[in-house]
Amino acid sequence: MKLSPVPLNLERAAAWTWRLLICTAALALVLGLLWYLRVIVLPIAVALTIAPALSPIASWFRGRRHLERPAAALALLTGLAMVCGLVAIGTVSVVEQFDELRSAVSRAVDDIAGQLEGEPLRLSAARTEELQSSLADAWREASGHAAAGVQTGAGIVAGAALAVAMLYFILRDGEALWTRILHRCGPEVRPAIDRAGRRAWDVLGGYVRGTATVATIDAVLIGIGLWLLGVPLAFALAVLVFMGSFVPYVGAFVSGLVAVLVGFADGGWELALAVLALVVAVQFTEGTFLQPLIQSRRVDLHPAVILLAVAAGGSLFGIPGAYLAVPVTAVVAAVYGSLTAEAGEPEPHGSGRAVVRQRCGSGGPDALLDPTTKETG
Repeated sequence: MKLSPVPLNLERAAAWTWRLLICTAALALVLGLLWYLRVIVLPIAVALTIAPALSPIASWFRGRRHLERPAAALALLTGLAMVCGLVAIGTVSVVEQFDELRSAVSRAVDDIAGQLEGEPLRLSAARTEELQSSLADAWREASGHAAAGVQTGAGIVAGAALAVAMLYFILRDGEALWTRILHRCGPEVRPAIDRAGRRAWDVLGGYVRGTATVATIDAVLIGIGLWLLGVPLAFALAVLVFMGSFVPYVGAFVSGLVAVLVGFADGGWELALAVLALVVAVQFTEGTFLQPLIQSRRVDLHPAVILLAVAAGGSLFGIPGAYLAVPVTAVVAAVYGSLTAEAGEPEPHGSGRAVVRQRCGSGGPDALLDPTTKETG
């Protein structure tokens, strides 16, 4: 019995399907390996994203006489002093005003319960008592996170220590490490890889420095506004805004929501609406004017791509994944753009791409799979 020929469209769909299945399996294998090695991967990735921000400081120290050798250590200590100072001041602010905030939250819960019992909802007393109990339990659970965090503190400290060590070695020996990596590559592809790597480093540095500048401006403006409005924990909330700005869209929304909730707990709806107006005004100014001006389109990613990257990174690796999602995506896009732009240029005879094209001939890339294909030209 003679079989009917396979339709051309079905054959093409089948060819693309098995290729996509292989690519999906390879991607799943890579992600699984990264998740298995996350204790090592996450600190290294964090160090690589922070290093471009501290590289100018290290270069400045190297330009000073008698400071060439300890330049990396001095730059690292400068960065650590800034981070530890922000965390310490924010922690002191929270501790000093925690009792005031707790009483304000209790008053806000009672106010919400009273409003729910009135028009137009008119909930029963049992319902409102249940709501009060649920909110009180949520507050106690949130208050107990600090004590629970001590149990996982050892892993965080170990990861932070590894990240600091890797950051120091990158600042001190980054150029030498990159040179050694290039020497492991073939001579025909070494220039293209070098250009792609330096382009990725430039994009990563521009993103980190630009984001840090925008985050500082947002934190200062929102912190001053909260202080003028009389919101408790104004400095701690400004630190939260600064840290949240490194996670695009999601971080700004979460930090702004926390500020609005604190304002509502302390001063009711009027203060909450004033805080909301402040946060929206600052975020609108930042997104419309500051970010395009400061970032200078270093990270040319569509907002939909950024949101998907943040969602994927957060679901895989939590908060560190959400923080690393955009810089990793920007680096991958920069490397891909550099390599594709390089491929579009005319290559000299004998280069890696010229050899591939000679071996492929007119049969396309699949000709490489055929051992009988002969070189042409």
